[in-house]
Amino acid sequence: MVDYEEIEKIKKELIKKFQPTRIILFGSQAKGIAKLSSDIDLCVIINTDNKRSLLAEIYSEIDSRKPFDVIVYTPGEWEKFKNREGTFAHLINEKGVTLYG
Repeated sequence: MVDYEEIEKIKKELIKKFQPTRIILFGSQAKGIAKLSSDIDLCVIINTDNKRSLLAEIYSEIDSRKPFDVIVYTPGEWEKFKNREGTFAHLINEKGVTLYG
């Protein structure tokens, strides 16, 4: 069961608090095969010098009733890897659903 309401809520909070370049939904929620227990998988493309610190901030600032996972790429990394077969970025680029950007 895809949780469109929660996905939209997380997306809006990410945009408001972090100003990403792009947000992509991937995994079971993007494929439309999510179960009630499925988490929300998001790829966030954003300018940052410290991904680890940014991820910690995202997880502490975003309030969600469903578990969610975030993968962060800088715009440069995204451009480098999104079309390179065999990379996770390529899989997200091919199968994901752009929510923003």
